[in-house]
Amino acid sequence: MRILSIFVLSALALTSVAQNYTITGKADAKAEGMQVVITNQDTQAVSYEEPRVTDGAFKVEGTVEDQTLLEIYVGNKRNRAYVIVEPGANVTVDFTQKPVVVTGGLNDKLAAVEKEVAEKGNAINEKIRQYQTEGKSREEITAIVEPEIESIYAVYRKAIDDNKDNMVGAYFLGVTASQFFPSLESLEAVMAEVKYAEKIAALRLERDGYLKAAATQAGKMFIDFTGLTVDGQPSKLSDYVGKGKYVLVDFWASWCGPCKGEIPNLIELQEKFGGDKFTVLGVNVWDEEDKFKAALTAEGITYPQIYVPRDNKDNATDLYGIKGIPQIILFAPDGTIVQRDLRGNAMKALVEEKMK
Repeated sequence: MRILSIFVLSALALTSVAQNYTITGKADAKAEGMQVVITNQDTQAVSYEEPRVTDGAFKVEGTVEDQTLLEIYVGNKRNRAYVIVEPGANVTVDFTQKPVVVTGGLNDKLAAVEKEVAEKGNAINEKIRQYQTEGKSREEITAIVEPEIESIYAVYRKAIDDNKDNMVGAYFLGVTASQFFPSLESLEAVMAEVKYAEKIAALRLERDGYLKAAATQAGKMFIDFTGLTVDGQPSKLSDYVGKGKYVLVDFWASWCGPCKGEIPNLIELQEKFGGDKFTVLGVNVWDEEDKFKAALTAEGITYPQIYVPRDNKDNATDLYGIKGIPQIILFAPDGTIVQRDLRGNAMKALVEEKMK
């Protein structure tokens, strides 16, 4: 993993002494008798703790040599909490509240930042709903709220800067990296300063696909993958990309509403510019073959397609770090990536600029 190469380990071996920690918890009636499930976010080791929840309460005791981040839940993993334990720590976890409340030690710092971010986020969401009611376009709303979104990043960045020597900084670095850092290089510069980043942030980024997304940003060469044509014949991305023309690649699925919303724009671009210098290419993912083919007719799609079966060994979305669709990427004639995350009028303007 390239991101880990920035960390240099000391040649001096440091001796740590394991000390006890305690987690005292509350859970609702539905969790009665259930085990407490804990995942160590450093080692990914999972433990099923006894005793089980009894009379709405539980207590977990363990030992750690250093600050450690745990994921903990009872019954339903969606209702989980991240808990920092450290030698001698006494932590409380209240699953009866939504969101889960964690207190004690470094968790108090964690909670304070998350509360501030939640308050800012709720205010932004309220404004977005208001602007949508007023009929403002997606582009207009984005321009208006962008400074306020930046203010959320400022909260996270301050939390990272203020906690470079403890697990809080590494936690928020992992939370924000895929959203707020424009490149892998800019992220690495910050990670080098954060003590526990290699334990927490790097693992989270690997799991969330950020590293693959960063490797397929603007200026990077395309990564090939295989699929099938509409007729069921083998097909590769390299059959289209890197062949001397601009290729606008749309990762989409038949069940995806926002994907369907972009199809008229893609058809318009294909009809206007399709030829020796440009083509649109659809890459159907996370879909069923019969529904994919039916959507081609229903949506009036005539530009070429690659269908990627769910069990394909070359998982196209994994290779490009795609976590949501539509994901529309413009590739240059030589196969380098011009831009990701294209949508609507901004996408059409970029293609028109290149076609000049």
